[in-house]
Amino acid sequence: MPIWQRWVLVGAITLIVGVTLIGLRQKGLLEPLELVHYDWTTTFSADPEPIEDVVLVAISDEDLGEWGWPVPDSQLSQIIRNLLTAGVTTVGVDVYRDVPSGAGLEDLLEVLNDPRVVLISKLPDHRGVQIDVPAGARTGFSDIPIDPDGVGRRALLLVNTQDGISLSLPLQLAATHTGQSALKTNPDNPRLLMLGDTVVKPLAKGSNLFRNVDTAGYQIIIEYKNKLPIAHSVPAAEVLAGKGLEQFEGKAVVIGITSHSVKDYFSTPLNRSTGASFTFGAEIHAAILQQLIDYSNGRLSPLASLNGLFSSLIILVSACIGACVSVFVRVAGNAVLVALVGGVLLTLGLSVSQQYALLAPVVPSLLAWTFGFLFGFAIISGFSRNQRRAIARVFSSHLSEELSADIWQQRKNLLSGGKPKSRRLFVTALLADIEGSTRIGNSMDADDFMAWVARLLDRLGEVARDHGGFVEKYTGDGILVVFGAPIPSKTQDQRKSDAQSGLQCARAMRSAVIELNSVLHNQPKYGLRIALNSGEAIGGTLGVRGSMHYNVVGDTINIAARLESWIKTLSPEEDGLQPICMTIDTARLIDAKLDWPVLSGLIHDDGATEIPVVKAPKGC
Repeated sequence: MPIWQRWVLVGAITLIVGVTLIGLRQKGLLEPLELVHYDWTTTFSADPEPIEDVVLVAISDEDLGEWGWPVPDSQLSQIIRNLLTAGVTTVGVDVYRDVPSGAGLEDLLEVLNDPRVVLISKLPDHRGVQIDVPAGARTGFSDIPIDPDGVGRRALLLVNTQDGISLSLPLQLAATHTGQSALKTNPDNPRLLMLGDTVVKPLAKGSNLFRNVDTAGYQIIIEYKNKLPIAHSVPAAEVLAGKGLEQFEGKAVVIGITSHSVKDYFSTPLNRSTGASFTFGAEIHAAILQQLIDYSNGRLSPLASLNGLFSSLIILVSACIGACVSVFVRVAGNAVLVALVGGVLLTLGLSVSQQYALLAPVVPSLLAWTFGFLFGFAIISGFSRNQRRAIARVFSSHLSEELSADIWQQRKNLLSGGKPKSRRLFVTALLADIEGSTRIGNSMDADDFMAWVARLLDRLGEVARDHGGFVEKYTGDGILVVFGAPIPSKTQDQRKSDAQSGLQCARAMRSAVIELNSVLHNQPKYGLRIALNSGEAIGGTLGVRGSMHYNVVGDTINIAARLESWIKTLSPEEDGLQPICMTIDTARLIDAKLDWPVLSGLIHDDGATEIPVVKAPKGC
């Protein structure tokens, strides 16, 4: 395939694959795969150490077994009071307290009035049901958006309700911990929140990673920078008893349930590879809180997505490179290896961008690379199969496996338009003819005669292929073998090798005749005339599609034929067979220093020029 056709093919594949994947991505059909990739990348890059600024006070099954459920107000108030006394910056209570529980309500209401304490509430659901907090308590809703696959990857920071703007528990806690307003906005765009000097943009509708979800409210992606368990966890019973309180100084604290008997757990990206079946809700709030604190302190930048133009460009380039690998890498095995290595490097390279707060189109790009390669590979393989068929049609069984392989390796230089190029060649032609076949045919049954001829010609064809010769044609009762075609011999050493191979082949043919004659019974013995000539010829394909044949024509072939017929004038040798004869041109190629004895008597077709002939010696 010409180079320009290959580039056209690459361009077509790039557009078909790239545009298709861009369209599928815009419709959200690739979202499940992109989310899975995000989960694995998040898990792989997460820090094994717990978060730094937030501590989890865990109410476990053992605590509930001792205190009962719901957690009594007296225990909850004492835990909060001990934490405030220990010097925490803020306390988030991830336990609903819309109704009293046991004794200690007045004490609980007192500690809840501390501005450092935030109690969870629940936004109204689709039925209008919500969970409120006692009057006077600071509140933050605990609602966590869940994706269609049941995984929590988004945090809802604030939402407009009938009563005004409601803030989430993590946002309230982050504002208290950092000492800034929870609703600090960007002076250039009051619709955007700021934490410290960091602008935190909300997920837009149809965001690159979330196209099939409701992005209402002010949502961001939870980055899950730490592996499970996300936060350092302290048993609530120890805090209640006043043990180890010094570790809480300067920390933000989330009090939450870590009991399997209370449904307050979710699936997160961290569960993909850790083996844990879920993540507790309090841990998720702690992760969001740490993320907001890091934004405020400038330690973390919010995840951003490439805009549509750059994402589309990366997808198109990936499809183009994948197609180039299949179209331009010649050896199939090498192409597959390059495609595999390239696909891995592409995935790793784009995935690393997530560590730099940038979400690249990893999955669409990998799919573009893969399908670009596969489409190109399939087309090139089909084209190669057609070329192989073309070679098979033209050369049929006239070549050895080795020569066929050489032709295939050099097909770029040898083939044009699905068939061998016509070109001038320097060849050594061997023409062998069964002596007396016409006379013998007149005296034998037709089937017996054809079997008798075929037995020898088949054997001669095998000998020719074994010596690297191209069987140009069978001439009824003879065979024309060419050395130096269809792969041209360009150097003098190659041409000398062709002539030597031709002579060795002629001797092997003569030996084959002797061998066959030794096993013939009640059938005529074979006689064989063999002529060799070297010189220029023209090789090319003749015939119509479906019936093409590679031919070598020219004066060199004609002289070989004339020499083969002239051998009739010579006397047989001791074994009863005619001698192998060659022109002086072939003899000098075999050994230019040898003083060859020349025979006279062979005249060219022009009727005037004498052609020097050499009788091949028994060995040289």
